[in-house]
Amino acid sequence: MLFEPTPLAHIWTTIILLSTFHVISARSGVDLGASLFIGVAFGYLLLTLPPFQFIFGWRRPSRVSIPIFLSCSAIFSVLIYFLDNNLPNTAPGISTSLSLIFPIVALGRGFLLLSGFMGKAIISKPNVFMKIISGNVWFFLVLRVILLSFLVWWFGFSARNPVESDPLSMFYWSTLFVAMLFIGHKIQRKNSMIGGGSSVGTRSFSAISVLLLDWSMVSCMRMLDEGTVASTMFEELAMFIFVIAMVLWSRTNKTPDPKITSAALSIGFAYVVFYAGSISQMSLATELNISAVLGIGHGLTSIVIFVLVFPMSIRIEKSLSNGSIQSTNHSDYSESTDQPI
Repeated sequence: MLFEPTPLAHIWTTIILLSTFHVISARSGVDLGASLFIGVAFGYLLLTLPPFQFIFGWRRPSRVSIPIFLSCSAIFSVLIYFLDNNLPNTAPGISTSLSLIFPIVALGRGFLLLSGFMGKAIISKPNVFMKIISGNVWFFLVLRVILLSFLVWWFGFSARNPVESDPLSMFYWSTLFVAMLFIGHKIQRKNSMIGGGSSVGTRSFSAISVLLLDWSMVSCMRMLDEGTVASTMFEELAMFIFVIAMVLWSRTNKTPDPKITSAALSIGFAYVVFYAGSISQMSLATELNISAVLGIGHGLTSIVIFVLVFPMSIRIEKSLSNGSIQSTNHSDYSESTDQPI
């Protein structure tokens, strides 16, 4: 659905708006920029309501939906801006409030990703590829050694000989490499032994979570180390689209309900705008490089994945086990009814 004409038009519109709002915040004032960010987010939240979904929802042509959506967002932005100017001096401003939600949305990204994979692990069977890579913890470790070696070499050492890097950079990238291998291996071994031996679905969920943890930690270190904005924008754009896709994926099934899909898509876009707005306001309020703020966000996402992957794995294993037991009991009951009395 993300590549259909109307959602795709919204994607490009949102990218242009977020870039413009950050420039406005930097040049004209953070309060105006914050009002614009929040106004657009409220515009997308408005699309979760059935009446507005019918008027200018995702199934409408983009030439109809986008102008009405922008008009609603502009009205929200104006109201928020004037409300902010009339707040008491003791109350936090709209820009400060948007900055303060940055940790919440960064932590929420990890939860959204894990909950999406958890939902699919419960209702769907893993494909052949995931069965292979998650079938043995030592094979998965070798695969991660190859993947992490490439990521550290590419991002940490700029695709050059590590010997040519400065000693400090070599030390903390090497430390990250060893620490991530150890942490991920312990997580996968622990999750593979839930209940004496976990199912394929639980092991696959754990493997995907470990790979997400690897990527988040490498991205965190790279953004904090590199400090350049241009090289991180495409990665963050990919992450935004991935989060929206995960929100959709976790709320739909093989035959998705259009109402649920539309609401999930609207929530996903609203989340992206809130996240981008909080990053922009945080960087302006603290005078940090946006890349550094993004690195902190990836670090917070990694913490959520590390903390929640084991409890969610237990929940998946219990759900799959209960489903198997109910299926077995139903089969036993059906066979007994066919026997003569």
